[in-house]
Amino acid sequence: MDMLDQFLDEVHTMPRMFYNTVETFGDRPAMKFKQDGAYTTLTYRDFADIVEEMGAGLLSLGLQKGVPVCLMAATSAPWGWADFAIQVAGGITVTIYPTLSAEETIFIVKHSESRYLMAGDASIAQRALSVIDKMPSLEKIIVLQRDYESKDSRVIGLQELRSSGRRLLKENPDAVKEVWQSLTGDDPSGIIYTSGTTGELKGSLLSHRDMIGSLTRSLKHMAIGGYSASFEDVAFSLLPLAHIWERNNSYLAMIAVGACIGFAEKPTTLLQDIQEIKPTWVLLVPRLWDRIYNAFRGAFTSNEDGKKLFDWAMKIGDEVLQRRTGDNGAVDLTAAPEQFLDEKLADEFLKANEMVFKQLYNMLGGRLKIPYSGGALLPPDLHRSYLIMNFPLLNGWGLTETAAGIAHGYPNATKIGWLSPMVPGVEAKLDEDGEILVRGIGVIRKYHKNPEETALAFTADGWFRTGDIGEFDEDKYLRIVDRKKYIIVLDTGKNVAPARIESKFTGSLFIEQVVIIGNNRKFIGALIVPAFDYLLYLLKEKGFEVDESALEYANINGMETCVKVGPEVIYHPMVKELIEAEVERVNSHLEDYEKIKRYVILPRKFTEASGEMTPTLKIKNRIVVENFAKEVAELYQ
Repeated sequence: MDMLDQFLDEVHTMPRMFYNTVETFGDRPAMKFKQDGAYTTLTYRDFADIVEEMGAGLLSLGLQKGVPVCLMAATSAPWGWADFAIQVAGGITVTIYPTLSAEETIFIVKHSESRYLMAGDASIAQRALSVIDKMPSLEKIIVLQRDYESKDSRVIGLQELRSSGRRLLKENPDAVKEVWQSLTGDDPSGIIYTSGTTGELKGSLLSHRDMIGSLTRSLKHMAIGGYSASFEDVAFSLLPLAHIWERNNSYLAMIAVGACIGFAEKPTTLLQDIQEIKPTWVLLVPRLWDRIYNAFRGAFTSNEDGKKLFDWAMKIGDEVLQRRTGDNGAVDLTAAPEQFLDEKLADEFLKANEMVFKQLYNMLGGRLKIPYSGGALLPPDLHRSYLIMNFPLLNGWGLTETAAGIAHGYPNATKIGWLSPMVPGVEAKLDEDGEILVRGIGVIRKYHKNPEETALAFTADGWFRTGDIGEFDEDKYLRIVDRKKYIIVLDTGKNVAPARIESKFTGSLFIEQVVIIGNNRKFIGALIVPAFDYLLYLLKEKGFEVDESALEYANINGMETCVKVGPEVIYHPMVKELIEAEVERVNSHLEDYEKIKRYVILPRKFTEASGEMTPTLKIKNRIVVENFAKEVAELYQ
């Protein structure tokens, strides 16, 4: 803790943090990634050499201190090289999801007034090039591929950038150093765009001090919770680095302590990659944790013997979890479960762990110590299922505007359904309507060139409005109820948190996605997307005919998944019966005014391609309701 306090006092910029690690851990592995069909490892010294050349290359193009540079690439080692090249050259990293539309890309480049765009591959570069006339500030597109060459003077490849950098460094070996050493903590480091209140994008402006402060406060928080990250950690990076959470925790925090970052080759090879990288640290969104749990459970329960074994193990695990849970509801996930058990239960637990639970652990590389869920609400039932399996899943919450997590679970005191107290250096309180207000280290002070959104986002005395409704328990642990804008007010005046209802469908074998509706209506309704893959399997097993020509598939989260079915599937009596049973199950746990009175079974999934999901797999409720306006209207006829 003293070292982290010293770090926060003395290290104020991203480049200083980076070179601090290079000086201390230069020969240790920094990155592990697939190249030319095989995994390769870069040391921190290798990493720094690439960054230095790329940073000098940017300076040779004319990049000046404080100028924004857009970075539009998939999560990868080159993303990291590009980010720190921008930072050491004094630029501002403006992250863009590689899947964003041309319209959104144009807005970000124009609004940030970026002069350069670093594209992850040729296809991204071509998309940007096709609309470059609509981005007047943009001078050059840089493609982050070693072998890329272009005859278009507006586009260069990675090798050309590095060659330019080498020439500059030959003339002036201190060219990059002179720039980054002139930076202060108050200089801007990054701009991350998110949706504004009007639907238009708004840019969270984060200084170097914000970025350094946010990763330090998280490391301090983890140490308080019983885990000190170190150079021995290995992070598995899969989520978009364009998102602050992955960038801060799986990337920057790891670099700060000299740990290694292992990059997934692509979402479709997640399980193969995680076996190769064997991480100690991984961040995934709740939807991925849900898919992993359902796939694991499904593998066991596909036959009668496996189902009996799994059910027995979960029963034992549930009893063990109850014994491990303290009077305040917290579980110490760092302590061996056996110490809380009598001899008979300890023996049964060890058998269940060996025969069932360890297989999940081994499937995810066999070394995980810090698996986190974030980016959306982690349903308590799903969290509980993982803890029952002796899997130390932790829960986190934060926003782009808070530079990632400001409440994330303690390994030595985890509460199901709750987060944690605030991280060191951040204060929180509830407004009169329950909205969480925060201030402190890493919290933005304004939106980039957007005084209107800035005025809306802060109270008169400087507290940031998170937009989330929450509550605190007697130990100052925070629980998120829902997004303020999603709270449904029925025409009776009753308030309903849709996230609470939607979370109760997590783990369902038959329902994959749910959007709860009912604002200003007499009752709660739902748009339901079945778990098509499993239901198709059941229908075929029972000999029912399915129109294969009506089925559409897509790769989602690394799995080939059915995203659309024909009407004979959603109207099939067996499917309707199974969905009805699931709705009744959920309703049995709700107050009468919260119960789903009517619902529609939809023939297709909500996807990012249709604009209904964010790159971090959150459902855009407003877009879904707009796209299915006809079905919603019919619900309330």
